[in-house]
Amino acid sequence: MTFPSAVPGLRGLFAAAALAFALMPGVAHAGKHFIKGTVLDRNGSPVERVNVTLAPGNVEIITDETGNFLVDYLRDEEGNRTRLSKRTEYTIVFFKVGYHEEKVTFLYKRGELALEPITLKEETIKVDPSTDNIDPASLTNHQQDAGGSYEGE
Repeated sequence: MTFPSAVPGLRGLFAAAALAFALMPGVAHAGKHFIKGTVLDRNGSPVERVNVTLAPGNVEIITDETGNFLVDYLRDEEGNRTRLSKRTEYTIVFFKVGYHEEKVTFLYKRGELALEPITLKEETIKVDPSTDNIDPASLTNHQQDAGGSYEGE
């Protein structure tokens, strides 16, 4: 498409308008089939770099710095991209070191599917007090035995 030279700056105006339209939320995926969601911790803060695995489909991605993920394709046995299957039950597994694994199973019908926010719970370590007597005065052998001597070897 060419623009008449009598209207200077019109080409830049059209380019700016096209860019603004393309960057509007929802426009980039208009008419597509995808599953999206957000992963949060117990405090409601986004969790980045969570491993998100979709089955069936052979898809494994990670969340971005805002905890968001988007799956808009599957992989066949040869590793080629295919579309999400309509009316299919999928399971998404969320995993990150330091957190308990979460699984969500849902029915995907078609189009856009926004899952409810996924909350990952931090793993906790329970430490019980020792029942062993570790008082040095209670030990009968007071010799230090560090093994072999390295002097002169």
